[in-house]
Amino acid sequence: MPDSPRPPEPRALLSWASSTSHSPTDTQPGEAGSSSTALQITRLPPNVSIRAPTKTNVHLLKRINSLLLPVSYPENFYREILQNPESEALTRLAFYDEECVGGIRCRLETAAEYQAGLERLERLDTMDIYGGSRILKEVAHHRFNGSGSGGGNEDGHPKRKIYIMTLAVLSPYRSLSIGSHLLDYMLSTAAKEPTIDADLAYAHVWVSNDGALEFYRKQGFEVDNGPIVRDYYRRLEPRDARLVFRRITSQCS
Repeated sequence: MPDSPRPPEPRALLSWASSTSHSPTDTQPGEAGSSSTALQITRLPPNVSIRAPTKTNVHLLKRINSLLLPVSYPENFYREILQNPESEALTRLAFYDEECVGGIRCRLETAAEYQAGLERLERLDTMDIYGGSRILKEVAHHRFNGSGSGGGNEDGHPKRKIYIMTLAVLSPYRSLSIGSHLLDYMLSTAAKEPTIDADLAYAHVWVSNDGALEFYRKQGFEVDNGPIVRDYYRRLEPRDARLVFRRITSQCS
């Protein structure tokens, strides 16, 4: 994969594992909103549950990702979920009865890690990687650094960011609001849990995955329509990605 401003960890390849011709039907008509609005989500059926990762079920998340995402994540991708309380809090599995049918895995970026990423990005040729230097200033520096949005915590340091590494649901279950509930759980946890202290969630989405882009829009995410992230994926054609992001506010809780 290309160099990037993030620390060298596995990346979400599709973020939402739908086909490019299928739009997820997790929300009802009219539920799309801005990044600051609280969205209404269809209730889960009684036999669908959202569960925390454990030693006995985390391998099921690996199975889901292996089935739906054309990338192989190393063992430490899953092992770190149970070793890091913040990763555990931002990871959830969805079950239909006792069958795991989906999951979300996020990474919390500390201010120090994020700043190191910005400094690394400034040393790269942004024209080659991002298709234009404007993306560095507008996205990496303004949108993701909390500039002009009250993005600092009480001691003045920038708040952390949540990177959505994987979000996947088996196709027969995508009409049950499972993807929306997984994402909503993460946003709600981030808004309510003071130890997370994040002000923004974001992900990369394949440029041709119209279903994924529409799904994120319906969840209140904004799609960066500036220069695309060039050559982000190795195994897909085209190889480019777009950034989607949403502010984390009290309305997410």
